[in-house]
Amino acid sequence: MELEINKKFEEIIPPLNKEEYAELYNSLKTEGCRDSIVTWNGVIIDGHNRYGICKELDIPFNTLEKEFEDEDAALEWIMRNQFARRNLIDVERGRLALKLKDVIMAKAREKQISTLKQNTVPQNFAERTNSIDTRKEIAKLAGISHTTIEKIEKVDNEAPEIIREAMGKTISIDKAARMNNILRKIPEDEREDEAEILFMAELKEKEERIYREEKIAKKLHNILSAAIIDYEYITEECVDIYMKKSPVPAWDVAESIDLVIEWMLKLKVMFNKKSEESK
Repeated sequence: MELEINKKFEEIIPPLNKEEYAELYNSLKTEGCRDSIVTWNGVIIDGHNRYGICKELDIPFNTLEKEFEDEDAALEWIMRNQFARRNLIDVERGRLALKLKDVIMAKAREKQISTLKQNTVPQNFAERTNSIDTRKEIAKLAGISHTTIEKIEKVDNEAPEIIREAMGKTISIDKAARMNNILRKIPEDEREDEAEILFMAELKEKEERIYREEKIAKKLHNILSAAIIDYEYITEECVDIYMKKSPVPAWDVAESIDLVIEWMLKLKVMFNKKSEESK
């Protein structure tokens, strides 16, 4: 079965990384194509990678036809479907939603115009729609704040190399925005070198932060282990806890604190129980 590919539909979808593509390839090769390829008027709107792999490996597949009013409606469905199915970070969600900026802007204008008489539309109507309604709708679609959308759009337009770092999870979008503000004040021919300096400083700070957090987490685990050892004499159950159920170190500080609290409370219950029995 030959299906049509619309580049606009295909390119709006964030590409799979190497690991995701390899996982999909192996799954299709061993289990076949379990999910239907979704189409609109014979054009693929979901399943471009599956379709390509199925054609390459001669794997049969089913299709599911959807109905939409127009291309814009199909694009919006594609976007919402991606948000629902894939674990995208905020930067990826924001950039994806911004691809529908023109579509959302047009819908916002149509909606407001339908509720206003033509002669009562304020002179700055188009500007207000663009700056307020569109940003709000994009943020709502992406499931992130309009402030984050604003930062993503600004940095993406002015310093795409910084956005790439944010998408690679090296830095946060807030950090990316701060870096962009610094670079804007520097002559253009010096920005690349300055950006490298900023990235290296951020990497060093991140490594130092991870090291400190790991030390804290390790200390918390040692406190827990020591407490269990000290209370071994209370009951045989305590020995059992220490020997068989003592949690492995959690290098996330918040998780370590939760574990210590949980297990310390268990020890407290056992200690109180033993104290009551000895009275």
